[in-house]
Amino acid sequence: MLGSSLCWLYRNIHEVYAFHRDKVSLSSCAVDNSLDLMDSNQLDEQFSQIKPDLVIHCAGLTSVDACEKESALAHVMNVTITKNIARVCSNTTKLIYISSDQVYGEAESYSETNAKLQPLNQYGKTKLLGEKKVQEHCKNHIIVRTNIFGWNVKPGRISSAEWIYHSLKKGEEITLFSDYTFSPIYTEFLGEIVMQLVEMDFKGIINVGSSRSCSKYHFGIQLAEEFGLNSLLIQKGSLDDHSFFAPRFRKLDLNVSKLSGLSIAPPGYRLSIKQFARHRKVKANHY
Repeated sequence: MLGSSLCWLYRNIHEVYAFHRDKVSLSSCAVDNSLDLMDSNQLDEQFSQIKPDLVIHCAGLTSVDACEKESALAHVMNVTITKNIARVCSNTTKLIYISSDQVYGEAESYSETNAKLQPLNQYGKTKLLGEKKVQEHCKNHIIVRTNIFGWNVKPGRISSAEWIYHSLKKGEEITLFSDYTFSPIYTEFLGEIVMQLVEMDFKGIINVGSSRSCSKYHFGIQLAEEFGLNSLLIQKGSLDDHSFFAPRFRKLDLNVSKLSGLSIAPPGYRLSIKQFARHRKVKANHY
């Protein structure tokens, strides 16, 4: 989802090379390469040919429950592959690592200065380990902790925001948590902020999310209103009433004051939803 969105966003201003696992690229790019990111020889060969100035690493196993069920696979996808990519970037290529708000766990502070991170689930744990591999093998890096939503281009894939939209469009009742808060940002807004950080030669860890947090319930209500759908189909629910395979956090409100301090204004979640809605009709032509 994020990779295809970034390919579209950057296609006219940068020469974009897409690395993917599919037989053909599903996004707009100058060149696409199908390869196994676990194969360090393939990576070495591709990097020696392309000599990229910038790499944005957004591949990984992102399903929280899948990571919990298959912890070994999660480690391979989120840690080993990240190590391989960071190693080939070394000090000659700037590396952007897309991390997650899940690394914070039930922290007292959701700020980048918090050094006592204790993720509760395997997804958060492997993303945090991925961060450490980036720091270990590539000095010129940006680690972005975020929570994104957008449109998928891969058949069979659907994001939570798309699920809300399609369910309401079909007139189906859904339940969204009112006691789970987060700081969602639309994929293309994230991409724009990433480039601003690159242009100012920022290095280190940074939170990139909405300027104000919201509950899943209020996110859904705002999405329904933006699309002109029936918000009465959305029922309030609680995490206590749902049994997930992996443990979840109730509060993942990212502190984005560091981003604001760089004179980069993070968008509110309502603005992100507006952009998400604006791209609905043309998303098929985007990628």
